[in-house]
Amino acid sequence: MKVLAFNGSPRMKNGITDKILQTFLKGAASAGAETETVYVAKKNIKFCSGCFNCWFVHPGKCIHKDDMIEIRRQIKAADLIVLGSPVYFDGFTAQIKTMLDRLIAGGMPFIEIRDDHFRHPSRGGEKKIRKMLLISTCGFGEKDNFDPIIHHMQAIARNFATGEYMGALVRPVGSTLEMLKDENPEGVKSVLDAFFQAGVEAVTKGTISEELQEAVSVPLIPLKEFVDRANKMFHELIAEKKTPKQK
Repeated sequence: MKVLAFNGSPRMKNGITDKILQTFLKGAASAGAETETVYVAKKNIKFCSGCFNCWFVHPGKCIHKDDMIEIRRQIKAADLIVLGSPVYFDGFTAQIKTMLDRLIAGGMPFIEIRDDHFRHPSRGGEKKIRKMLLISTCGFGEKDNFDPIIHHMQAIARNFATGEYMGALVRPVGSTLEMLKDENPEGVKSVLDAFFQAGVEAVTKGTISEELQEAVSVPLIPLKEFVDRANKMFHELIAEKKTPKQK
């Protein structure tokens, strides 16, 4: 099984997104999967120009000659596609969205009805089913902050002619995994263990249990306490003219 993960965080390896994404991938690898991570912010991916040359002039070929050529090959070879993204303004990061927009070249302009809904067919009549999973974190505490990005991920899976939505592993107040690593190491470990086990299940069962999808989201601190501590830190950073990374 080939697991292709996209880390859409502009912080790449320096953020919580990568911490939970790599923990999931370690679980998948322990179950025998071949895993690969694409750090989207490092790639040369131009914006879609909306010219539709890839549909009508030179079908399947974008006017931009950049890293999307290789990314499309990687997607074609994958069995499970993981989109890893922090929540930015209620959705995917600009890096992920720019990449997704460019996948239009893999489709055709014709309209077909699948599951009683208008869709575009994939180019080449592919039949291989690719499962699709969301891994996400955000700074807020309520799980409903993930509703828009989950709905988007579900729509993406439906619009892939051969896509199948596997689920979502979401981590509210992701910074607590760093904030509490010394204060509550067992709690942090339990969350990361759940991400690891989710990777194992994705490979061995082809699905991820509701129990694990809940376990990765378990609060590690009362939300009011987190708000008080976070706001205190923000005041200090502003006074010191520093960012959290510099503190």
